[in-house]
Parts: sequence; structure tokens; C-alpha cells
Amino acid sequence: MHNLKLVFSYTLLFSLLFLFSCNSLPDSTLPAKVAPNNCRINGTIVKIYEVSDKSGPCSIHPCTAEVKINNVIDAGFSFNPPLISEEIIKVKFEFTLSATSKELFPALTTSFPGLKIGDTFNADVERIELIQLYKNSPQSEYKILNYDKID
Repeated sequence: MHNLKLVFSYTLLFSLLFLFSCNSLPDSTLPAKVAPNNCRINGTIVKIYEVSDKSGPCSIHPCTAEVKINNVIDAGFSFNPPLISEEIIKVKFEFTLSATSKELFPALTTSFPGLKIGDTFNADVERIELIQLYKNSPQSEYKILNYDKID
């Protein structure tokens, strides 16, 4: 009986430790499951483009960057062709590359710390297919709604 109490006590103790350690992990802005038309990546900002929009937040803050794909973490079933590690893609960040603020995005409930050249992050990249008007025009564009910056 004494051994049974001891086993129960240790099981309870380890369960509580596990529960508290899981709760202490940082919150992620990314959904648990990758959407069908998205690809979850670990990437690094290698270049930030100048502001070029005429209106909206992207007319004040940079929104477009070149991102080096360090690792493809997961991909939705309709994300084709796949992204490849070491590939560099041009991406538009929908909530800018600057730190978000209530003044700029009053309805946004999630905040983002901002990214600069050399910063590494995890994000879901969405591919937007384009109509090719010319032979050399791009077939798709990429955008990121949310990301988790890695310190």
C-alpha cells in the first residue's frame, strides 16, 4: 500500500510539473494547424524594400521583404509548388515589418514586435496566384499575416 501511495504521489508531481511547464511556453500567434493554401516556415529577413504604397499602413512603414527560407516546417495540402530550404522569396507582411500599435491597427488584438534584417521568425506564408499577362511576369505572390519572432 505504501508503494502505491508513493507511485501515485510521484505521478501527480510529474503531471503537475508537466502542466506548469506547458503553460509557461510563449504564446504563438500561429494557428495550431496550417491552412490548406499556406506553408509554415522558419525564415530570416535578408532585405527590406522601401515604402512604395500610396495609402494605408504600408505607405508609412515598410511591408515588403526578401525572406530566406531556413526550414519548411509544414505545408497545407494545396500549397504547390512547395517552398525549398535556402530559397529566397519576396513577401508582403500585411501588418508591416514595424512593431504594431493601436494607433496604426486599432482593431488588431494581436501585437507583433516588428522585424529587421537578420531577424529569424516562424510564419505561415500564403501563396496568391496571379494572372500572367506577360511571359516573364510572376506567377504568384506571397504574404504573411502573422509571425512569431525568434530571439
